[in-house]
Order: sequence, then structure tokens, then C-alpha cells
Amino acid sequence: MRLTMPAALAAMTTAAFLSLPAHAEDMDLTKKETYDQIMTWAAEPLDTSKFKKDGDLKIGVSAGYLSNAWINFTGQSIKYEASLHPEIKELKITDAGFNPTKQAADIEDLLTSGVDAILFWPVDEKAILPALQKAHEKGVATINIGYNFMRDPAVTSNAYVNQWDYSEQVATEFAKSLDGKGKVIAMLPIAGSSAAVVQLAVLQDVLKNYPDMELISTEYGDWDRAKAKQLTENLLQRFPEIDGAFSPAGQMSMGIYEAFDEAGRLDELTLSPGDDYNGWTKLVAKEGKWGSVTSGLEVGREAVKQAVKILKGEPTTTAVVVKTRYLNPEEAAKLNEPDRPDDWFKTDLPAEFLPQ
Repeated sequence: MRLTMPAALAAMTTAAFLSLPAHAEDMDLTKKETYDQIMTWAAEPLDTSKFKKDGDLKIGVSAGYLSNAWINFTGQSIKYEASLHPEIKELKITDAGFNPTKQAADIEDLLTSGVDAILFWPVDEKAILPALQKAHEKGVATINIGYNFMRDPAVTSNAYVNQWDYSEQVATEFAKSLDGKGKVIAMLPIAGSSAAVVQLAVLQDVLKNYPDMELISTEYGDWDRAKAKQLTENLLQRFPEIDGAFSPAGQMSMGIYEAFDEAGRLDELTLSPGDDYNGWTKLVAKEGKWGSVTSGLEVGREAVKQAVKILKGEPTTTAVVVKTRYLNPEEAAKLNEPDRPDDWFKTDLPAEFLPQ
């Protein structure tokens, strides 16, 4: 199997945005009912007969970006899973570096190269739909990867993490840890991103059940530890009482922790569970509290498996949904790899497939 990956990694920024399902622009993506509908769509049987190929398979991967730890591990997981399928003779990976125009061109280049399926995570769904439509017309399977679900005739399938369920697990455990009372802040990702919109909607939905909890400030830390710390420092000056901080992203939670620690107010802080980011699990191991919610890192491998099923004409569903789960502090601490950098995730990838 020949592997090709051009270009250096781009600077870290936003994750993929959640797409509006086709012909359903009036659906409210901040409501749980919408995600229940998406789960119904995901379970629909997929007709794979029109994509069936005989012989060797060529898989293309159109990466909207390859710039942060989670995405790097996803990319390496794709390579590893592809290596386990001898029928996959070539895996071609492109990096758009957060440029939607380049990603559309990358998809067309992959089509020209004769791939049988294209796996992708988008910079901008609308910008690449025309290129995906060309793939669809050529009988090339297209599989969307990540925390977003795309329902469009040009998208054959999805391998994704249900963003509502993930955020709900974090918010529910957070409220429990505060015994349902106190003044709290929210540290969210990039303003306007689906992750930020959904996390805030879920937190507000959960807080309806806890009238003694008050959300006093919502901030946007851009998945950045230093920015989250600076924003928290400002909040600590504004508010004499902050009982807890909601932040599903472990790296931002670490910035919050550092700000409270340096202000001498660490004793008053309760953090929500973070993800399985190594820096965060290191902090959980040190403190013995808070826990984690798994991030669904296996989504890359599931996308490859789905591609193989589709190209072999085997029965499958419209989407593969990767489940996440809450880990108590003791379980979360076991994810920590103290000899690895903070920017890492515990993995069973063989050494030759680990990110460099």
C-alpha cells in the first residue's frame, strides 16, 4: 500500500461545523429533538450496490486540516486501519490547511487520480458540496468524518460522534459534582462554531433541571490553553464567587485551572469533565477528581471500515455513530501517559503509526 501526504501542518483553529441536513434548513440544531432525528437517519439502511468494486481499492482522504492533536491521531488511525485491509492498495491523503477552495480542488484531484472512495472532514461543507456532487455522479463513495453529520445526496455516509450526547454527558456530570448549585462560567470553543453553539445549548438545557445553578458568564477560548487562562483571569477579577467552570475541552480546562491556582482560589473551583487529552488526564490523575468524557477518537478507523463495506457492496447503515462515555477520576487517570506530552491521546496504535 502506498501512502502519500503532501504539505506541512496548518495552524490550529476551529473544528468542522455541523451541517444543516438537506431540505431541513428550518431545523433547530440547538434542540435535542434534532439530534434524535439525526440518529434516526443514521440508522437507515444504505444501498451499497451502486458502489461495489471488484479487486483492489483506492481510498482518498481530503483533510480540511491536519493541525491539532485529535485530528493528527484521527489521520494516523485512518492509515493504521487501512493497513489492515489488504484490498486497499493505495491511500492518498491531502491537506487543505483550512482553505475551503483548496479542499474542493483536492477532492477533484482525488477524483482525477481514480479513487473509489473519499473520506473527508470539511472546512466549509457548502464550499465542497459541488466537488462531492461530482464524486457522487462518478459513483465514488464519500464519507464524512468527525463530530458533524451531513445529510445530502452528495454524501454517501458519515462516521461521527453525536455532539449533543457528548456535551450532555459533560454537563450532567458537572451539575452533579456541584450538587446542583452555585455560580458557574462556561469556557467554549470558537464563537459561532457548531461545537460552541451545541455545548452552550446543552449546558443551558441541563441547567433547567438545576434552578440553584447560575451561568454568570460565557467565554470563548478557541480551544487554546493560554487564551482560556487569560479570560479566566479577567473573570476572577470581575466575580468574587465562581463555583465551577464548564469546559469539555481538556486543554482549555487546564488554562482555567492555572488561573484559579495563581489567584489563590483553587479551593473554590469545580471543573466539568474534560476529554481524553493527555494534559487533562494528567491533571485528573494529580487531583483525583473531575473525570473525563471520551472523545470518540476511533472515528477515523470506523470511517475506513465503513468505506470497505460500501465498496464491497456489503449491508450497512447510513452512518456509523461512535459512542462516548464518562470516565470517573480513577478511570480517567488510567488514560494518562506521563512520559508523553500534553498534546497526546492514549492509543493502541502500533509505534510505526504514532504521530511524530
